[in-house]
Order: sequence, then C-alpha cells, then structure tokens
Amino acid sequence: MSQPAQTTAELTLELSASYAHRVGEDLHVVLRLADQDTPEPTHLELRTGKKVVRVPVTPRDGALDAQVPSAGLRPGLWRLALAGADGATTPVQARLLNSRKQPVALLPGPVPSTQLAPPQPAGPPTSSAKARAYRTAAVVADKGLRLLPEQQAVRARAVLKKAGHRVLG
Repeated sequence: MSQPAQTTAELTLELSASYAHRVGEDLHVVLRLADQDTPEPTHLELRTGKKVVRVPVTPRDGALDAQVPSAGLRPGLWRLALAGADGATTPVQARLLNSRKQPVALLPGPVPSTQLAPPQPAGPPTSSAKARAYRTAAVVADKGLRLLPEQQAVRARAVLKKAGHRVLG
C-alpha cells in the first residue's frame, strides 16, 4: 500500500464562513476556502495519531459541506485535510475539537508553534524559610520555658538551641 503524496502548503479558510456543529448523531462541517484556485476535493480527511476518517464532501454555494459520523470520532483534536480524486491530500489550516461533554469546535488557523518551557524543579527551602521556622520554634519554646525556674530554663534553652542548629543547619 503506497501513501498518497502530500503537499506542504496548507489551505486557509475564511473564518466567518467556516464552522462545525452537531446534527443529531453526526457532525456537520462547512469549510469555505480563502483560495478558490484549489482543485475540487472529493473527501474530507480527519486525522488524529494513526486514526484516519474520510468522508465525502459536497460543494455548496462556494463552500464544502461534509457530514461526519460522530461514532467514528473519539474525543480529542483532529487535523483536517482535503483529498482529491487522485488521492492526494492537502492539509487545511484548521483543527476540529471533538468532545462528548461539550459542543464541537472548529479551530481555524495554523497550528501554534509556541510551547511553554518545562517548569524548573523546586529547590531546597530558602534560608529565610529556615530562619522563620527557627524563630517560630524559639518563641513557642520560650513561652513554655517561662514556667520553669530560671536556672532550669537557661539550661533547657541551651540544649534546644544546640538541637535547633543541628536540625536546621
């Protein structure tokens, strides 16, 4: 089985005249191409990963009309292409967003090329966080040690200070 030749130029859509919506159990997709010099397509191809769905298109009032059975479309983002009678496909600058819980959406325009940078891993707590923790522990311990006689409180504070320095660094 040979793959049909694919062209790299994508077809653009007229934004105000292209849309998709649900009609019963099917999706109704209407595409109006901005460039009318393209060969007459016979099929609309929807692709996500390795899954490909082809449906016939009907030219109507300068637009291409297609009925897509929603049973064959899993939820997710589908890339669109138009296929001619010779089997060659031409990508369309649009994607179809299918969902079982929300309305279907036609996303016109090229695929965004920007991606966010991965988040930086969180480092160890800053010294100011350690200092706040140490001060808070010292205040709490000091309130409890006020109940002891002064000599015992001084010895206990010294022991707690050493332990705090070992734990907090």
